[in-house]
Amino acid sequence: MAHRSYNAWDLRPGIWGIRNYYTTLEEPAIVGAVISPGYIAMTIAAAGLATAGLLLNSPAAIIGSMCVAPFMAPSRAVCIGTIYREPGVVFRGLIKQIGGLLLIGSVIAYLLTTALQHFLGRYTITAEIALRAIPTSQDFALNLIIAISAGAAAALAITTEPHRAEQPWGQVLDAVIGVEIAVSLLPPAAVVGIGLAFGDTEIATRALLLMLLNVVGLNILGSGLILFIRGIRRNILDQEKAIRSTTAATIERVPGFIDEGSTIDVTLLSKNEALINVIVRRHFGGEVPNTLAQTIAEDVEASTNCKSDITVDVIPLLTYAGLDRSTGRSL
Repeated sequence: MAHRSYNAWDLRPGIWGIRNYYTTLEEPAIVGAVISPGYIAMTIAAAGLATAGLLLNSPAAIIGSMCVAPFMAPSRAVCIGTIYREPGVVFRGLIKQIGGLLLIGSVIAYLLTTALQHFLGRYTITAEIALRAIPTSQDFALNLIIAISAGAAAALAITTEPHRAEQPWGQVLDAVIGVEIAVSLLPPAAVVGIGLAFGDTEIATRALLLMLLNVVGLNILGSGLILFIRGIRRNILDQEKAIRSTTAATIERVPGFIDEGSTIDVTLLSKNEALINVIVRRHFGGEVPNTLAQTIAEDVEASTNCKSDITVDVIPLLTYAGLDRSTGRSL
């Protein structure tokens, strides 16, 4: 059957015509909520750069810290987790985001500033510190606009250009947007630690307030709102998953079916229409029913009320088991 072309800006809510789009969106959210050694190391490095830049009054060093700061992933985890109603992902994402900023960023800033004051002394509140520590109402408003804009840019990147989800080079754009996100989060977090090291709780408190305001603007008013407007919904994710699981249950009945290497790609054209591309790997020999594609279509429609075009590639394989799977050693 001929495949229909759907524009990503179709007036109906949702993103259509992109292979595995909704599950592909979910995967980085789940991964982004995980605290890894790499995340801790990059946050420490970014906090060190930010602290030095703030104390030196060096915008270049502060910008450098933003390039290193790894806060894109937890922000995406919070936003997408909220839209998909996955509280565990949202909670872990917030812990990773705010914990990284305060328990790592602020603590590193406090320790570095305290050590420098002790051994070298003569450090004072610079203009860059004051910008985050003693913001006026006008500064608060502008910082909120920056945070909302950065969050909106992150969401727009994966909804206005949804094909980017299928392309590895899309990570480059993620890195650029990650810098914009760090603009709102890392410097205020570092100023919290610097303020405490100077013994000035007012500086620390006001910087903390600014940081938390930016977190809300970034996660909710920026990314979350754009994702919601663009039609990212849990029920569409569930439909994509249901189509895939129903298809998987059908192809498992293929004689000689091999799970490893078999794939199912689902492209939603609407809530009730889909393209399904299946690659079935099976042991060599035996016959595969000529009606397999039709059977998949019928099972999917009965289970999900979704009509579909099906393409099935069957790859016969010769295999030999030479490893003891329990020990990983050759037999």
